[in-house]
Order: sequence, then structure tokens, then C-alpha cells
Amino acid sequence: MQDESVKISIFEAAMRLHESLDPGEVVARVLEVLPRLVEAESWAVFLKSEQADHLELVRAINATAVPVGPFVRMDAVSIPVVRAVSEQRTIFAGCSQSADQSAGDDEFATLCVPLLAGPRLIGAVQATRRIDATAQAFTEEDARTIELIGGSLAKALANAIDYHNATRQTLIDDLTRLYNVRYLYQTLDNEIRRARRYGSSVSVVFMDLDGFKMVNDAYGHRAGSVTLTEVAEVITMSVRESDFVARYGGDEFVLMLPETPARSALQMAERVRTHIASHRFTGGVSADIYLTASFGVASFPEHATEAEKLIELADAAMYEAKQRKKNNVRLAAS
Repeated sequence: MQDESVKISIFEAAMRLHESLDPGEVVARVLEVLPRLVEAESWAVFLKSEQADHLELVRAINATAVPVGPFVRMDAVSIPVVRAVSEQRTIFAGCSQSADQSAGDDEFATLCVPLLAGPRLIGAVQATRRIDATAQAFTEEDARTIELIGGSLAKALANAIDYHNATRQTLIDDLTRLYNVRYLYQTLDNEIRRARRYGSSVSVVFMDLDGFKMVNDAYGHRAGSVTLTEVAEVITMSVRESDFVARYGGDEFVLMLPETPARSALQMAERVRTHIASHRFTGGVSADIYLTASFGVASFPEHATEAEKLIELADAAMYEAKQRKKNNVRLAAS
């Protein structure tokens, strides 16, 4: 049975989650609290996509400490998380690390708790613990503690997501329905503060379409506008749910990638570049329009520590990509 001090700490932790209407901050706060209440080697929070019926990892602690296997994988949605979400109940699981992953046969226990705000599924929390002579599998008391915090987390996230969606209408670009420049700088400032606080990374990808003027010249400005909305859709489908996409102006776009170092940001930019280059755009007139784009990448804290400078460096790297041969990705100078 939990003593009074533990109950108080759980209550205080639960209340603190409701102090922010920023979903990212809410998740960051719960990952500060949970390791102090339940012993685990790794933690991960998954959220359900609002646009599609799938889960996505939004933040993790010590993800590299566990093996990459079907039960405890932290960089993707694990089998216990899928079960916990589909059955809407807490799942206990375990596995042995295979011999090709390390020299030993370490065993791990996994505890997955669905995040439910009433009948609404928000996501899931996953904890992973190494089992040895001194550490045992998760207990029912561990599960109850995470469930208590998880219930408050789900409600706080539901409120934050609803608020975010309600205010989004004033912060989006009228044409593409992506975020606008004003909200880009505001969100990037917040994300850099969070990354500085937790010792993590955030990256910016600046993207500019190559030769887009030819679309307007060949098919007219209306077709050009429709093509920009098609480009926005390709970008949105190429990135993660937790990533932020804004129209910077004209045919320029900016991606803000939380919890993402430069190397991973380069991979994401390359993914978007490939998807755009291979996509047939119609411009709303059944045309065969094929486009390419040039990309620049800059990361906090590697390249800059302020939002404006980070975007400036990503823009400069994009310009270098255009000057070289277009349709490629360049990293900002350190």
C-alpha cells in the first residue's frame, strides 16, 4: 500500500500536468514525474493521431537502453502498446534479448498503460525495466501508480489538444492550411526553451520549390495556388505527427522537428525531397506537374541557440543547395 507521502506526490504531480495547455510541455512534465514514482529503465509516451488512426512516439527517456525487439521497441509502436490501446487496459509483457543484439540474454519487463479521457483514447505510456537478481517485473502497485498519473495526463492532454485545435484557426495559412510564420517563431521559441531545459535537440528544415514560377507561367496562378496546397499535403504526409510544418511565404516552407538532431533532420528532409520529386501534381487542372525542392537544415544547439538565427542558417543552407544543383539537401555550417 502506498504511504501518505507517495499519495501526496502523485496528487501534486497530477495537478501540475494541468498547468500547461501545450501538449509537448504536458508530456515533458509527466516524464519528469514518472521516473521518481516508478523505477524503470526507459519511458515513452505515444499519442493517437488526430488525422489518422495510428499511434506515434512523441517523447522518450533513455530509449537506447533497451533492445530493439517486438516487445520493448522504443522508437516505434511496440506490440504491448498496440494491445493496451486496442484492449483499453494495462498490459504487462516481457521478453529476452536475442543473442545477436548483445552478448548476454538479458530479460526485460514492459508495462503499457492506455491514456483515456473518458471514452476518448489519447495515447499510451510505456515503461521498460531490466530484470535481474535485484530488479523484478512490474507489480500491480506500479501499474496503479502509472494509471493514476495516466488518467490525469490523458485529461490534461485532451484539454491541451482541444485548446490547440481551437486556436489553430487564427494561426494557419489561408491557402495551404499549414501554420503561418507568426506561429512558427512562437512555437520554435518554445521548443528551443524546452530543448535547452531537457538537454535535447530541435531541428529546422527550410525548403524552397525549384522553378515554381514555371507552373504559374504554364498553367496560371490559380493552378499554381492549387499546386501549393498539393505540396503542403505531400509534406504533411511525409513527416511525423509531432513535427511542425509552416508556410514561410510564396513557395517556401519550414519544418520544425522536436527531439531531432541534425543527422535525423537530414534524413527527414531527404524523405520529403524524394516524395516531392516523385509526386505528380495536377494543379487542379489534371496537369502533369513534376517539381523538385531544395532544402537547408540547422539544429539546436549545434548551429544556433535562438529561433531567428536557426531559421536564418537553415535558409542559408537551402540557398547553397539551390546554388549547387537544386533538388538536394544541405546542412548549415557549424
